[in-house]
Amino acid sequence: MSLVSPFFADLMLWLMYFAVIAAIAVTIASVVKTLRMRTKDDEVVNGVPQARIAWTTAFCFVVCLAVTWLLGSSRPLLTNGQLFTSTFWLKTTDMFIYTSIILIIGCFAGVIVSRFRS
Repeated sequence: MSLVSPFFADLMLWLMYFAVIAAIAVTIASVVKTLRMRTKDDEVVNGVPQARIAWTTAFCFVVCLAVTWLLGSSRPLLTNGQLFTSTFWLKTTDMFIYTSIILIIGCFAGVIVSRFRS
């Protein structure tokens, strides 16, 4: 059995590379802009420690990525009739899948808690 690559596979891969690089660039630019615009008065808004919440959220997200990467499987995977054995990419794929699931569950929990909170 021979596997044939789809017609626009290379174009789609380059488009995805561009989209990921653009997303990373926009994220970095946004963080830099936010840090430059922040003043000492922005740390607490209406009694809510805004800066502490932002830093805690960012820290928890990075920890979640690290933990899900460490827990990700590195077992070889049969893809298109060939065994894929790259430990780094297998663990990275699991990291993104598990982190996405955790974030989606967190969003649903936040909606439910805020809906039934008085």
